[in-house]
Amino acid sequence: MTTRTTLSVASAIEAHRLSSDVPYLCLLDIDVVDPATGVVVIQLNFANNPEDVDFQGRTYGKGSFDISFTTEGGKTSDVSLSVNDYTQALEGYMQAYGGGVGSRIAFYLINGVTKDIDALEFFEITGASAAGYVQQFKLGAESVLSQTFPRRRQTKDFCQWRYKSTECGYAGVLTSCDLSLQGDNGCAAHANTINFGAYPGMNSNGFRYA
Repeated sequence: MTTRTTLSVASAIEAHRLSSDVPYLCLLDIDVVDPATGVVVIQLNFANNPEDVDFQGRTYGKGSFDISFTTEGGKTSDVSLSVNDYTQALEGYMQAYGGGVGSRIAFYLINGVTKDIDALEFFEITGASAAGYVQQFKLGAESVLSQTFPRRRQTKDFCQWRYKSTECGYAGVLTSCDLSLQGDNGCAAHANTINFGAYPGMNSNGFRYA
């Protein structure tokens, strides 16, 4: 049996927070990819919050978003993201770059006081549409909101660091990275494999939680 369940970000925070007196925030990084070149042209940052949020040297613009998922036989089969885009800044990039298909999204759940990351999940946009000020995206990944949040997701071949962050450590002239190890625009091409933020020695399952 297939059922449609819509889970608001606010409900997810309430369900997964460690303590009722600790505020949690949901953040989005959207790496807009040019489908013709595969290069990230810009990173857009959004906070599900009435005020801007500063995190890891970036400012996340205030706003709101929700995630919904379809479950079939107890498993998540479809994930979508809805972003209220009142300035239409996001819509402009989506129109310019193939609806955003192939662009990457990082979803953070962070402690609003300490700014520690409680969950980090990665998605890829597989489809997009717009209605008024609302941008709708179909995501090609399992929903982070349909399961208990792990502290950290460890992947085999997808770097978890934000490009040119402290953890990444790259300070050279290249302007983008595809977050792979041996890809054409990955860590090896940047001569930065020592800081690769994944686990290439993992088994073939490709990820584990820690």
